[in-house]
Amino acid sequence: MHKSIFPFIVLLASFSSQSADFEFSTGGGTQYGGFIGIQGGLKFEKSRYFAALGLYGLSLGAQYPVSSDGHVSIGLNGGRMFGIFGGDRDYVAMTYNYHFNGFHHSGWEIGTGIGYFKTEEHAILFSREVHEEEKEARLIFNLGYKF
Repeated sequence: MHKSIFPFIVLLASFSSQSADFEFSTGGGTQYGGFIGIQGGLKFEKSRYFAALGLYGLSLGAQYPVSSDGHVSIGLNGGRMFGIFGGDRDYVAMTYNYHFNGFHHSGWEIGTGIGYFKTEEHAILFSREVHEEEKEARLIFNLGYKF
């Protein structure tokens, strides 16, 4: 029993030894859970991890600054957008963001990226039976404000 818990304790201990700041954002795009949403994140010196809840979806992801001035970051995010009259859409995306005031400061950020989307159309409204499945790559855009 103790041997199975030990890796989680080590992981949490190394995670908590770093200084992190909580950050709140709002915006639109896959990084914000779809159409429009809110995002909460933990920001470290060289990374940021976030979870977002949108009007019709949710998302998880990470961003890493890559420029020396801290304005550009790359990242990954994935999530699900729930279809009200259409199908549910799962996605995984690679993102490229520009932070107008820098990665570590409040302000506007804009981004683009490419994502892999899997859409499941259901036969009847609120049914679990998949009628049609579609897989495709798409260009994505994100726009948000960090508080």
